[in-house]
Amino acid sequence: MDAGTGMKWRELRQMLTTADKIFDMVRLVDPMKMCEVSLSEDGRLVEVDGNCYDFWKHNTKCSNCTSLCSLNLGCSASKNEKVDGCSYHMLSESVDLTDGSGKTWKLVIEMISQTVGEAESLQSTVLVVDDQEVYRMIIKEILHEEYVVLEAENGRQALDILAEHEGQIAAVILDLMMPEMDGYEVMRHISSDGRRRNIPVLVTTGETDIENERKCLEAGAWDFVAKPINRDTLRLRLKNIIGRSRFDYQKQERYLVEHDQLTSLYSRIKLFEQARRMIEANPEKQYAFIRIDLDRFHLYNSFFGENEGDKLLVYFAKKIKDNAEVFPEAVFGRIEADIFGICCPYQEEKIAAMRENLLVDLQKYNDTYYMEPSIGVYVIGDRQLPVEEMYDRASMAVEPCKHKFMADVGYYDEHMTNKLRVEQELMNEAQKALDEEQFVVYLQPKTNLRTEKHYGAEALVRWKHPDKGMVSPGKFIPVFESNGFIGRLDFYMWEHTCRLLHKWIEEGLDPAPVSVNVSRANMYNPNLIENLKELIQKYSLPAKLLQLELTESAFMDDPDMMIAKVKELRESGFTVLMDDFGSGYSSLNTLKDIPVDILKVDMKFLGTGDKDGRSERILASVIQMATLLELAVIVEGVETKEQKDFLESIGCDYVQGFYYARPMPWQEYEEGLRNLDRRSS
Repeated sequence: MDAGTGMKWRELRQMLTTADKIFDMVRLVDPMKMCEVSLSEDGRLVEVDGNCYDFWKHNTKCSNCTSLCSLNLGCSASKNEKVDGCSYHMLSESVDLTDGSGKTWKLVIEMISQTVGEAESLQSTVLVVDDQEVYRMIIKEILHEEYVVLEAENGRQALDILAEHEGQIAAVILDLMMPEMDGYEVMRHISSDGRRRNIPVLVTTGETDIENERKCLEAGAWDFVAKPINRDTLRLRLKNIIGRSRFDYQKQERYLVEHDQLTSLYSRIKLFEQARRMIEANPEKQYAFIRIDLDRFHLYNSFFGENEGDKLLVYFAKKIKDNAEVFPEAVFGRIEADIFGICCPYQEEKIAAMRENLLVDLQKYNDTYYMEPSIGVYVIGDRQLPVEEMYDRASMAVEPCKHKFMADVGYYDEHMTNKLRVEQELMNEAQKALDEEQFVVYLQPKTNLRTEKHYGAEALVRWKHPDKGMVSPGKFIPVFESNGFIGRLDFYMWEHTCRLLHKWIEEGLDPAPVSVNVSRANMYNPNLIENLKELIQKYSLPAKLLQLELTESAFMDDPDMMIAKVKELRESGFTVLMDDFGSGYSSLNTLKDIPVDILKVDMKFLGTGDKDGRSERILASVIQMATLLELAVIVEGVETKEQKDFLESIGCDYVQGFYYARPMPWQEYEEGLRNLDRRSS
């Protein structure tokens, strides 16, 4: 599957855990493969043995597969099935899951519960709990034609029977005064157990005063039958509480689907559904769809931990609710992660005020960490657009505001759609381009300043399109990074580079190391190191010939994981370069913690308009510091002799840039290797 945005795997695990307390069975399935899947501790997707339809005792795909229906329609679907004489109700909810490697999968959550239909009332099981055998006999006699009746003579025995018949008890008829464990204690146990709290309890009591009823209701009673027991009253009240429990269960089931489990706001699906209803019900009104997120929320999670991140999201959700309610009408919800949505009448002043309010609220929440909201607005012009697309347009509007201090609210315009259309065209052609090897390897040499000789190169990707000619990496790389395709392109480049290195060694040439880029998405790939090892083994290469470049900003998302991954790469023999050093938020601290081998600094690090030489002195200090740490430094973007002379004067080891060589097709670089070999022989 292509990678992209979706529910993060940790969030899905939390949702599955919550749902498991409510339903008899909760499972994750891939309807296209007709298999059940599970999430590992590190977010990997693992296929479970067998087919998803095995549970229903089918030999092939279910003809009434609601999970496939849910996947195709993008909404919830449900069905009733009977297996081995038992009836089940299943609710299917599609979800886009972003796994631990950054890939996105289209899956379905199946929430299954055993149910009882009208025609199956004879199958319903009722547990009668009373220390007086005579009352148990009376109740059993009244109910035996309609129900299977189990008996317990005290509370302890009742709990054992409930455990033994998990999910099969339709109701409990409970006496209050019993030895060992009384009825109040039994109700407390039932109410506190997530799997049993929906079992209705009918209390039989000889005391019918108001205080006793209050006490019973607080403990978890659903209704009462006075002793001596009346046949018709018992049957009617038992039937009513069982019916209510089914209704309450369905309400709870629907609530789980329609509301976000962390914040209790509308879920993505429910928000979009309610927004559509509101827009269609008021054709004369001008509406806007607003997308709100927390800028750099991932860093907050990294610094303070996920639990604190969740607390912040709950707080932020409440403030969004407070601000949304100033509009005469509005629907709002959590779309995913730290992204929220509001659909409301378009009032520009209120939207601007909302941003200011949220900014103040965030500063109040944690005055030691600066956060601000990013807000994108689509003023709804085309009311026939799917709400999903309205949200996409609001998302496009927010991009220019992100990571910019005190940026204002972003508004959508048509140029953004044109940009999206171009990006979509690139994505539509990406896989075909990969299969047809339209992506080609260009190499830009690195030069040793002491010898002024090339020493290795950086492998750079170019797209040689059959119709459009050479497509600039500046056009397709950001698109591939945003949707995860960059992970596949990375591997393609690694393999083609290894193939070239192997070719040159086989032909007797002496290639210096070539560095390849490792995207942020691949750093989250749990199979990264294994994949790289397999490549160098496949092409019989020493690990030192394939150097790995990682951007400094990649280390800011999850520093602990990145540090561990870099250590493992180095232990496997790979040389690791930190690219774009100096462009992140905490370079010196990063350098202290992350054990890289080489720093790459761009000449842009010096900036422009520096008249007093401060940038040059800072760069000189970085190189001196790297020398003390026994790190080599490569400065890239070197274009003039003045730059080269300055870098040489401050002790820089290597440079890369147009002054010495532009990126060139691999064939041209290979010819340079041959010339060097001829001169040395």
